Amino acid sequence: MIHYIKIKNFGPIKDEVELNFESEYSEDIYDDIYISAFPDGTRLLKLAYIYGANASGKTSILRVFEFLRQLLLTPIQNKSWSLDFEPFLFCKEPYSKVSSIELAFYVNQIRHVYIATFNHDAILTEKLSFFSSVKPTEIFSRITDAEKRVVSIQFGSRIKVPAKERDRLESNTLHNNTVLGAFAKTNADIPELNALNLWLNDFFLGMISSGSDLVESTAELIVDDPKANKWLNSFMNKADRQISRVIASKEKSTGAMIRQHGNSNPDYLTQGSFVRHTDIKPTGALLTPHVMYGGGDLFEYKRKIELTHHTKDGVFNLPLDAESSGTQRYFALGGPLYKLVHTNALLLVDELETSLHPDLMKHFLQSFLANSEQSQMLITTHNVSLMEEIDFIRKDALWFTEKKADGSVDLYSAADFDSSVIRKGASLINAYRAGRLGAKPNLGSPYIAQE
Repeated sequence: MIHYIKIKNFGPIKDEVELNFESEYSEDIYDDIYISAFPDGTRLLKLAYIYGANASGKTSILRVFEFLRQLLLTPIQNKSWSLDFEPFLFCKEPYSKVSSIELAFYVNQIRHVYIATFNHDAILTEKLSFFSSVKPTEIFSRITDAEKRVVSIQFGSRIKVPAKERDRLESNTLHNNTVLGAFAKTNADIPELNALNLWLNDFFLGMISSGSDLVESTAELIVDDPKANKWLNSFMNKADRQISRVIASKEKSTGAMIRQHGNSNPDYLTQGSFVRHTDIKPTGALLTPHVMYGGGDLFEYKRKIELTHHTKDGVFNLPLDAESSGTQRYFALGGPLYKLVHTNALLLVDELETSLHPDLMKHFLQSFLANSEQSQMLITTHNVSLMEEIDFIRKDALWFTEKKADGSVDLYSAADFDSSVIRKGASLINAYRAGRLGAKPNLGSPYIAQE
């Protein structure tokens, strides 16, 4: 699970901000669904919300997690490529300034801390430690000679790595790669890094935006797993009581044999004489392709997804694309939720409320909290009605982004306010609407001046 993340000089984030999942309270009536506890006494929240006006930096917080996931799992393959991010641009010589990310997380009940500094061209430094006691134990540290573009890696004294394994990893760690990213592509036997690589692949599900199409991934899940299909039947029945069953099947598309012609990028496949870009999604546990390999050829499969409805006039099967946008969105979210409930993972969702009724959105979050163990979800939302649910939302789970005068982002929690701003038991939504919590658009008069 994620303990905290600290971010500096990333997109609209200029000065260091911190988002922390640690509970602010030693005991709470909502602990049974909100909290996961660890042997060292740390108590982490399973859910955090980010509110803020448009362009206030909410999505940027999610993008930092996604950027880090890519760095640690899918390393850059070309020395000439830059890192896929922009620093804070409202300043002089923005590309000369250093950015940083610090991530604290728990793997197998043990706290780890990873720190990286970087610029647009290179990973400058890295350090990874774990805490089996009060004092940290270093796993590795890395320094890059930016001018020569050469990397040096050192392992901690308690991490026994043969010289040939260290040299192999070091030679594969480009100046614009992380050590863990390079390890993911290196044939090296380093147990500590292998355990972390497996955890990262399982834990980081990825980021869902309002435009993400997860229908295919969810359909593939239930085709391959009857238990998942049964679970999704119940899940969809919550969205529409007339829905009793989800039916998903796959069949080979007519004339869909696709031959691959020596291109190392699997996204680009040829069909006949035309090069086409398929719907293969980025690597990661959440998004999967629907192109099947067999006998040297690739075959594209189409999904047939139907929902069984019980009405007073009989039983009818409707194709998913004939359903409302809200039902389609809820179906698509069912796959990621199933993974959160049945594994320990992190899901990032930008504007979760898209196409969902507020009650359905609340039920989705309640289902996650009540049924997951050590999974986490970080969402951005404009749905302020959630703040009315004083029996559901916690102050330490509620975060806000606000744009400062210099164009940079401020990130803070509702738990940061003392009783003079939010009295115990007081309405969060009233405090927000009154502007006492900030993070609201400053709209002014609706009249637009005419010249």
